[in-house]
Amino acid sequence: HMLEIGAVQFFHDPLVVGIAGIQELSKTHEIVSRSKTELWHRILTHYLPLYFPEAERFHRSSRTDWFLAFLEKYPTPGMITAMSKEVFVADAWQVVGRKVSKERLLSDIYATAVGSVGLPVHPDSDAVRMFRMVLAEGRSLVCQRNEIEARAAELLSDHPDYQLLTTIPGIGPINALTILAEAGDLRRFRHHRQFLKFCGMDLATVQSG
Repeated sequence: HMLEIGAVQFFHDPLVVGIAGIQELSKTHEIVSRSKTELWHRILTHYLPLYFPEAERFHRSSRTDWFLAFLEKYPTPGMITAMSKEVFVADAWQVVGRKVSKERLLSDIYATAVGSVGLPVHPDSDAVRMFRMVLAEGRSLVCQRNEIEARAAELLSDHPDYQLLTTIPGIGPINALTILAEAGDLRRFRHHRQFLKFCGMDLATVQSG
């Protein structure tokens, strides 16, 4: 009966329809993003509270690399206050990247380091070495994510469905990539309800009488 009424769904082989590469980009981006989120939680809940708790207020976005790069170079406030403010500002000038009011930001960080309650660990200690190892892993994940996003934009920039999807408010490049990776050719769905059912979002009311 299901076949007679046309209630069927065809399997679209990713290799045949040409979306295998897109799927790998999407899945790898998901893995890298999840790993980076877990690592950020580790930094924000373990390492920073121990070694430089006041530094968290300078963290604005997990998408930027400068904060990780800064902590990798100055993982403890003692490594900052070992220099004068002027020397520190000059030394850290390139590390923080392109910032508005960069000198004020670095002066604020220096003043924060002076009053920090972080543990007084030695710069060459294993604790600092492990902290830097985690920070380096975080920077590597940022680079991997950026590389995947750049490749996805390059691969899909001329794709008509990608261009249409990114015009919808709330759908950015990565959401569009995910939709195309999971659904393939959107034109194989004759009605939007078919697409909703494919996504497992075919909502229906179930109630008595």
